[in-house]
Amino acid sequence: MKKLLAAICLLALVVALCACTPDGGELREAYKGGGYDFQPFDVTLTGAQEYELADGFSVVKDANISPKVAYVLLFATLGEARGYVEDHAADEDKPNMARAGRLVVYGSEEAVAIAVA
Repeated sequence: MKKLLAAICLLALVVALCACTPDGGELREAYKGGGYDFQPFDVTLTGAQEYELADGFSVVKDANISPKVAYVLLFATLGEARGYVEDHAADEDKPNMARAGRLVVYGSEEAVAIAVA
């Protein structure tokens, strides 16, 4: 009985974590509403080509003045997201890295805040 209860609790936790992770469409709308433009996305620039991604894109705002850029990665699984953060958290070219569930985002503070708010 205890094992069944533990399994149910674990399943509820996984469902809750997945529900907290916004999908790519919601994030695109949030960035679009914030005045960001989408730029060509190259997964090799993020170092995520070894991981299974569900979605990924990059955005920029004020490209000609003081660019605010974000790379948004939505991983297929929570384990993939955790692994990516463990492997790349110390990378100097990935500032302000944040993870929320399967979502990992890095870039300017302002741009990262939109995804993890």
